Amino acid sequence: MKKTHIAKMAVVWLALVALSLPLIYLLDTQMLDTPDHLIAYDLGIVAYVWWLATIYFSTRPRWLAQQIGLPSLYLLHGLLGVLALVAATFHKFIAFSMFPLIKDTGNIAWYLEIFMIVYAILFLSGWLVDWVQWVRILKGILERHVFKHQVSIWLHRLNWLAVALIWLHVQLIARLNVPGFRLVFNAYTILAILAYAVWKIRWSVAASAGVVVENEAIDDQLQKVVIRLSTTQPAYQAGDFYFVSFRDKNNVSYETHPFSVASAPRQNGNELTLTIHRLGDFTRKVSQIPVGTAVKLAGPFGQFDQEVSAANGPVILYGLGSGIAPLLSLANQYAGQKKLHLIWSGPQVNDEYYQQQLASLRKQGVQVDAQHHRFDETQLCDLISDAEVAEGQVIIVGSANRVLKVRHTLRQRGFHKG
Repeated sequence: MKKTHIAKMAVVWLALVALSLPLIYLLDTQMLDTPDHLIAYDLGIVAYVWWLATIYFSTRPRWLAQQIGLPSLYLLHGLLGVLALVAATFHKFIAFSMFPLIKDTGNIAWYLEIFMIVYAILFLSGWLVDWVQWVRILKGILERHVFKHQVSIWLHRLNWLAVALIWLHVQLIARLNVPGFRLVFNAYTILAILAYAVWKIRWSVAASAGVVVENEAIDDQLQKVVIRLSTTQPAYQAGDFYFVSFRDKNNVSYETHPFSVASAPRQNGNELTLTIHRLGDFTRKVSQIPVGTAVKLAGPFGQFDQEVSAANGPVILYGLGSGIAPLLSLANQYAGQKKLHLIWSGPQVNDEYYQQQLASLRKQGVQVDAQHHRFDETQLCDLISDAEVAEGQVIIVGSANRVLKVRHTLRQRGFHKG
């Protein structure tokens, strides 16, 4: 992780810590109680404020994503939820109340958040799935038969019920009626609700950002979709991705799904190409989307372009399977401008479409090494030069568990973990 990124993350964490301080100050300076009880109340405040922050982060604020990247924002979202639960757990076992309704609202919210954290760790993050194979297999089975995409969306919204119960829990505590506390407490709650509501309303009333102008099968699993952008849509950069919603009610749902851009802005900045693998419930229906279908786009998101544009030495673009899409975008954008080395392993390597893409990049001076099977450690030692190890920068894209393995191999080859 680069020093600038670490600095930005540190600033965000400091802001999150400071966010609960006004409430803690109002309570601790005006309520007479034992130090243990005040600490319990403070931990409850921290937990609630951080849960409100996770709701805000779920709106994917673009200003923050541009600074730290959307993956880091998701990581922050998950860690904040876990730390909030830890604070709430200490609050639960230290605080004391004689009133059943106060206890029940707090306890139900606590159990809900435990369920949501466990569910998120298994289905919405890679904290276990990327590292433990049997968990990955179990997740795949449950997603196919029980926790499908739409179910996951609705379960994630249980956070709202937990927040509502905590809000009621606080309102029922008469001793918290100290000057200014409820005013600030309710203001925090209203701001979080407004941020989420504005995000939802803006998305629902937003005009379409583009239209499908091409939709064709590349092979039996891959679909190429070309979208012409509206004149009001902000320009994308190489390697970016969007959350895409196809507005064709007859064939596919309106759900948003993330897809990386496979085209380069310098090829045609008014159009973007998506290469979509038909593997899931949603993506299997993409081939049915007719040309002329309106498209809504949330984004663009991504930091690959600024990484490559700022690189002074060689850049290795390492693609695993379908992870080639954003790397083709970067390679086509910077071919002839940067010293690029594209490495790709995947079953689509021999498809005519990709063979044409790779041949074009070779003609533009990009070093290309591609094969159907994964590169082993010996092959990588032969492919990657000592100069690339000493001066190069690597971008790896693919499924998380495979990226971790490649990263480990490259470190053994001599690359620094940063």
